[in-house]
Amino acid sequence: MKEVRIYQMDAFTHIPFGGNPAGVVPEADGLTAEEMQNIAREMNVSETAFVCKSERQGADLRVRFFTPTEEIDLCGHATISTFVVLGMEERFGAKLPLTVVQETNVGLLPVMISRDEGGRIQAFMTQAAPAFKPCDVSREEAAKLLGIDAADIDPNLPMGLAYTGLWDLFVPIIGLEPFSRMQPDLAGLTAMNKKLGVASTHCYSLATATPQAHVHTRDFSPAVGIPEDPATGTANGALGAFLLHHGVFAPERESVRLLVEQGFEIGRPSYIHVEVDGEPRSPRTVRVGGTAVPILQGVMKF
Repeated sequence: MKEVRIYQMDAFTHIPFGGNPAGVVPEADGLTAEEMQNIAREMNVSETAFVCKSERQGADLRVRFFTPTEEIDLCGHATISTFVVLGMEERFGAKLPLTVVQETNVGLLPVMISRDEGGRIQAFMTQAAPAFKPCDVSREEAAKLLGIDAADIDPNLPMGLAYTGLWDLFVPIIGLEPFSRMQPDLAGLTAMNKKLGVASTHCYSLATATPQAHVHTRDFSPAVGIPEDPATGTANGALGAFLLHHGVFAPERESVRLLVEQGFEIGRPSYIHVEVDGEPRSPRTVRVGGTAVPILQGVMKF
């Protein structure tokens, strides 16, 4: 019989039952990919992260990410959860801040572990280099699949594809009210996202529910087994790069810092910090961060 220590964390929040749940197995050496998949299915949260030794030069550890149905290359909120757990356990010592390099399926990515102004452990992950593509999805088609009107799609903001580890489709929305009316056609979104090769359809607006936020988002990822994600680190990082790429935001001192709110419509308010370094219309480096709180901790036996 195997015994595996496991956490369930709420990421991108400091309040229990907010943010985005993730599983974390801090010592996953010896587990097969099939066993990792079974654990992720049993946890039944959007992603579970598994921390393993790395053989890659320059990496401190390897992290693998599984949804309940498949392995994926990268996950923002599970990364934040993982490194908050490792900070809590003082895996790399008690002195913070410090930077750790994780091996992922998209390469070696640094993560900084530190404390926020309230003394809470937080993590900022560097994402993969940003990339962009146009898409042939019409605004009318996107609106129909989201269950809103074509007039709810903002003609003054860009729509398209961006990547910082996973490809996502970004759809601009006018105001906040359409977010509450969304009735997504999950089967239709699954087919469209698989055709485009994207993980999610990520809706965004520059209107926000809270004054401290810069962007409001809602994310649908049924193509990877997640009908709706309450806090999406990779997609919001890609969104920050996408908005800088299209000139929606301009960098100050070569950096854009955004606070993104998400999950409000499903009762899991989340705040994701996004930092994008680069020149106007030319993003270079994307970091996403926040804190996480433990909800469950125990041992899984099988």
